[in-house]
Order: sequence, then C-alpha cells, then structure tokens
Amino acid sequence: MNNNILATITKLLLGVWYFTESESAFKAADWGTITPSALLKKIAIQYNADPSNLKQIDQAAFFDSLISNVDQGDAPMVENAHKIAAFYTFLKQNLSGITVVRVEGASRIPVLIAGYLPDGTCIVIETFAIET
Repeated sequence: MNNNILATITKLLLGVWYFTESESAFKAADWGTITPSALLKKIAIQYNADPSNLKQIDQAAFFDSLISNVDQGDAPMVENAHKIAAFYTFLKQNLSGITVVRVEGASRIPVLIAGYLPDGTCIVIETFAIET
C-alpha cells in the first residue's frame, strides 16, 4: 500500500511547484513507522536544525495560501494551484495527522508535509522555500 500511495503522490506532484523567491519541486518519501514526537526529532537531526527552529504551520492555512493566493490571470500559476488542491484532497483522504513543518534559520527553508497511513507509516513530502 505504501508504494501505491507514494506512486500516486509522486504522480499528483509531477510539474507542481512551491513558489517563494524561487520555485521548488515536491518530493515524497516513506519515513517508516515513527511517532509524531519522534518525527520532529528526526526532522531536527536530518536537517541539522535546533528544535526551536522547527515551526509547525496549520495545514489548512498552508494549503489555502498555496491554492487561493494566485493571480487568476496567470494561467500556469492557476494550473499549479489546481494541482496542489487535488494533491491536498488526496492527502486528506489517505493520510491522518497531517502536519506542515518549516525548518527555519536560513534563507533556504525546508518545508515538510507529513501524514500517517493507517498502519502508522509516516509519509513525508519535502519542498523548499527561499526567503532572503
């Protein structure tokens, strides 16, 4: 099941970009069975970050900003927003405990979207924000 979920997420994210001062693709990975508290520790270790630099963001607000804050006259941006909306719908239907974490402290900020499959497997989708 994990491979099917990852394959579907990867397919949904083809050609989708996270726009900040630059654009970044999204990449999905299976992080195995890990508790939410252990997840934050793993993120801090993986990104060499102080735990105080991990900022959790409300998932609905995060996705709403990506979907709604788009110039309706910019067809590629509108298409990207539609793809993100479809991706978010899929996540909500297939994962629980969805959380968004920013690893702050530098101008290149990892942004991780994590959620859990029914068997406890954590799926993490990574992208980057550029903020100078």
